[in-house]
Amino acid sequence: MDSVMVIQVYTHHKKYCRAMYPKIFDTLTYKNKIACFIDEKDWPILQNLPNGELRAACGRQIGIDIARKKQPDWILFLDLDVEPDVDCIEKMLSCKHPVVGALHAARGDAWHAIGHNYEDRKTLRRRWLRPSELTFNAQVDCISGGILMLARGVYMKCDYTGYKGPNTIDGRFTADDEYLQLRIFEKMKIRPRVCNNCYSWHYDSNGRAYKLFGKIKIWRA
Repeated sequence: MDSVMVIQVYTHHKKYCRAMYPKIFDTLTYKNKIACFIDEKDWPILQNLPNGELRAACGRQIGIDIARKKQPDWILFLDLDVEPDVDCIEKMLSCKHPVVGALHAARGDAWHAIGHNYEDRKTLRRRWLRPSELTFNAQVDCISGGILMLARGVYMKCDYTGYKGPNTIDGRFTADDEYLQLRIFEKMKIRPRVCNNCYSWHYDSNGRAYKLFGKIKIWRA
């Protein structure tokens, strides 16, 4: 059975969902999993970064560095404010692809799947993913980094080196997950595949959680 390291990053801007760790990790049914919790108390560099994109990239890079020493077969980036299907690892492994993302609703919009395709890779002009593009194992240009699985052959070669925040690419907003997937494509010509039978709740500090397609629940009064 392949080993999977689940990497979760905590910084104070997600204090509202701190209690979800390790509860969410413990609910995952996959047996051969390892927890890797990157807490700003242990890595104070995370406290000093100016925005969430840089904090996420830095925390995930720390996780990648740890994984490169332990060399699990896979790593799974799982945002702290995400509650995926309990069998998400099994579902994502079934895609049999080195880069796999699950369905992840935008915070505050249960009809919007995070991810995009490029109308033009030279200009990196984006358009949001359409429901018709979210078929099982479909290839897309970018999928949410909130639930993203990478094979060892990918995370050993590609990481967040060079990411300087949303302004990394002049004239556009470049999120940390998009930057990583651009690097993977540039180095390895691999696009992520969609695991469209794997869903998740995306928790918000407003006390609501959002799930595709159109589901909303109140989790905190």
